[in-house]
Amino acid sequence: MRLVLIEDDDAYRLAMASHLRQLAGVEEVLVAGDGEQGLELMAAGGTDLVLLDLVLPGLGGLETCRRISADAGLPVLIITSQDDPHWVHQIWQAGARGYLHKGRAFEQVEVAIKSLGAGASWWDHKATSILQAGTRPTASAAQALSAASLLDTLTSREREVLAQLAAGLGNRAIAERLGIGEGTVRSHVHLVLQKLHVSNRTQAALIWLSAEPLPSDPPDPHHCCQADGRGGRQTD
Repeated sequence: MRLVLIEDDDAYRLAMASHLRQLAGVEEVLVAGDGEQGLELMAAGGTDLVLLDLVLPGLGGLETCRRISADAGLPVLIITSQDDPHWVHQIWQAGARGYLHKGRAFEQVEVAIKSLGAGASWWDHKATSILQAGTRPTASAAQALSAASLLDTLTSREREVLAQLAAGLGNRAIAERLGIGEGTVRSHVHLVLQKLHVSNRTQAALIWLSAEPLPSDPPDPHHCCQADGRGGRQTD
């Protein structure tokens, strides 16, 4: 697994990168001090998962997460000391697939990245409680239309791409499954987000899942379930 760690605190970045390199299955850890540097690293391709600090200089953590989720289709694990409910919902809306509090990240990061790497999600106990306590955010433009009406605006190929996206696949995996280029997948995802009036892949997936069954039985990437026994909650 090839990871990109985006963190502006030099000491924490060094310590976390060293810890990640010792985990089984991790082949390479690239590091960046802000969102712009991180996006440059990912532009070369080959990244499997992104670990992202929320408070960053320049582009900022939330906008960086939105761009990674919408454009690259990579799973993003937020590692932050922010645990206010407002921030947790902002992270969810930005398309993140997981959340770890920095105070517990070193003990939980291994199971979290394994979960995201398998196409699922991982939110620690407190974040899971916050998300379950409130209504999950949806795009305001989409609220005026039924999910079925929105999906009717998509072409057959766009629906195929969205179905795989909702099953938790990234752009590379979608391209392989559908037999098309990764650049073509990115173009389809961009059009899908526009037609559904949403800003990220998570919101698009929720619209699909509200109206259509999954194409197979992979794990639902955004369904929180039972505790994993290590202080957090892991998906099926």
